[in-house]
Amino acid sequence: LGDVYKRQGKSSIVGALSNAKVNIAAFPFATSAPVPGMMKYEDVSIQLVDMPPITADYSAPGQVGTYRNCDLIAIVIDLSADVLDQVSICMEFLESRSLLVDAETPAHDGQGNALGKKAFCICTKSDIAEPDTLDNVKELIEHPFEFVEISVETGDGLEELTATFFRLLEIVRVYAKPPGKPVDMTDPFTLPIGSTVSDLAHVVHRQLAEKLRFARIWGTGVHDGQNAQRSHVLNDKDVIELHFGK
Repeated sequence: LGDVYKRQGKSSIVGALSNAKVNIAAFPFATSAPVPGMMKYEDVSIQLVDMPPITADYSAPGQVGTYRNCDLIAIVIDLSADVLDQVSICMEFLESRSLLVDAETPAHDGQGNALGKKAFCICTKSDIAEPDTLDNVKELIEHPFEFVEISVETGDGLEELTATFFRLLEIVRVYAKPPGKPVDMTDPFTLPIGSTVSDLAHVVHRQLAEKLRFARIWGTGVHDGQNAQRSHVLNDKDVIELHFGK
C-alpha cells in the first residue's frame, strides 16, 4: 500500500484490516519502513504491507524493489486533501519506473524478471470528502483501475475492500481431503486461477506429485466425489481427495 501523504490513510487501513503494529499518526511521513500484517478474507490470509509514503522528490531505499516483487499495488488517495497533487505524484512514480502492467509493460521481461504489477485505488476519508471528489480522481487517472471508496472512521467500504483484494489477486481456495477422513474447511490451499489437480498435488507434496494415481473432487460443475483428471481445472472452494501410489 502506498500513498503520498500519511494523514491517517494507509496505516489506518492496514491497522484496521490486519494485526500489523502500524504507527497511526495525525501527521505525514510517520511510516519510515515497510510494516507487514496479515488480513483475513473469509478463511484466507493475505499479507498487507504498509509502505513509506512517496513525494515528488523522495522514495525510500528499496521501495521500488518491494513493489516489483509484490502481487498487487494499492494506491491510497486521501479524498479530503488535494487529490490532483496526490494522483500526479503517485502516477508519475509508478509510470516512470514501469511498475504498472499495461500495453507497454508486461508482468515479466524476457528473462522472467518481474516488471509491472496490477494495481487499484483505495480512496479514503469518504465520510468527510466533498461531493464528487471520487469522480474527480477517476477523471485524473487514465489507467483502467478499480476504485474502492472507504472510511476507516465509519467502517464504510472495508468489507468491500477485503473482497477486492481477494478478487484482484486472482486466486482460488482448494481444500485437500485426506482419503477416508473428513475435509478440513478451515485451512485451504491457495492457487492461481486456472490451476489444475496436478498443480495442487505439487503444492501438497512436491516429491509425491508424480505418484498421483487419481483424484476425487467435490465442487463446481462436477458430481460429488467423481474422479478428476490431472488436467482438471480447479474452481474456488473445490474439495479434492488425492490418492498417491507407492
